[in-house]
Amino acid sequence: MGTGRVRVVRAGGAGKQWRRLLRVLLSGALLLVLLAPSGCSRLSRNSGAPEPLPLGAAGAAGRLQEVAPPPPVQQLRQALDQHRPQLAITAPEDGSLLPAGSWTLRIRGSDWPLTDAGPLGLGAHLAVQVDDEPPLRLTGDGATAERFDLAVPMDPLAPGSHRITVTAVRPWGEVVKNPGASAQIRLHRVAINPLGVPAPGTPQLIVASPAELAGAEPVLLDWLLQDAPLQGLREGDARWRLRVTINGDSFLVDQNAPLWLKGWRTGSNSLLMELVDERGEPLNPPFNTLVREVTLGAAGPRPRWLGGALSEEELAQVLGTAPAADPEAATAEEPAQEEPAEPAEPAAAETAPAAAAQADAEPRGHGDGPDPAEALPTEEAPQESEGTSVNGLSPNGQPESAA
Repeated sequence: MGTGRVRVVRAGGAGKQWRRLLRVLLSGALLLVLLAPSGCSRLSRNSGAPEPLPLGAAGAAGRLQEVAPPPPVQQLRQALDQHRPQLAITAPEDGSLLPAGSWTLRIRGSDWPLTDAGPLGLGAHLAVQVDDEPPLRLTGDGATAERFDLAVPMDPLAPGSHRITVTAVRPWGEVVKNPGASAQIRLHRVAINPLGVPAPGTPQLIVASPAELAGAEPVLLDWLLQDAPLQGLREGDARWRLRVTINGDSFLVDQNAPLWLKGWRTGSNSLLMELVDERGEPLNPPFNTLVREVTLGAAGPRPRWLGGALSEEELAQVLGTAPAADPEAATAEEPAQEEPAEPAEPAAAETAPAAAAQADAEPRGHGDGPDPAEALPTEEAPQESEGTSVNGLSPNGQPESAA
């Protein structure tokens, strides 16, 4: 009986103790799961990368901060939002195999002013981007807003496959994201490299800014997404995210909208932009992971759109709506500007007879010399290039006659 009692006690007691121990272990495991931070799984998927912070939260150094766009940007945006630019690449044909040497890119567009605002900087313009290289910026005289055809000389392409992207761009570097405001073709040199470009219809991240337009805070961060999965169709639907890392501080963005950021360093800044899916994994690698260097504090004029509000004259100049100077009025003013220089001669009226005698002594071949008619050969003066310019510096393509 004692042995049986001991056996029963052992069996029953051990079973109860085991069940008790099992419940404690399960409770502890459940507590650990509940208390574990939700970002741990993302950290593991990011291979030890720092946990991205929501925009506005303090990063490692608490530097990054989103701010409102500068006043001139808000003024110009309101004026430019009435336009709905439409762009198309008419040549070369998509998928063409180009020969060696330079080639010509032909762009047809409408409803977008191409403006060089002179000392105020770039106005509305176009950007031509080959793969992920820095953009080529096309400006004009503002007279091509309704319809234009441009012929842009391009440098030779390296062997392989390339993406050529054309976008309508606001003066401060922000791309217009309306349907039809961008166009893209794929070109090849020597041979097609199917792994050199994203497959057609797959997501593409094209960094639009910052570029050479940046130079001081706040810095615009803008990008163009092509063929990205639709999201936001239901609550919590996140098919893609943009992970941005600036000098080690990271945050996630789920909307294709520009950001104005403060908190950059003076000098060189590192910028990493990664298009990821809802799990934080790279989306369509390796094309959608891009590194840029942003340099602030460099010598040079500060862009006008980073300053105070624009005057009406400045606004018209940047938009290309300022009235052009009348060349006839300019030539009519020239004699009026020279006349005030002659009042000094009446004080020396006594020398007039001597001057007349000296004139009579001169050779007759110069008798037609200082004829006022020779001061008016200004008809040849307005021979400025009306072609499209690159970066607002030199002609880089002649606009063809508008349709």
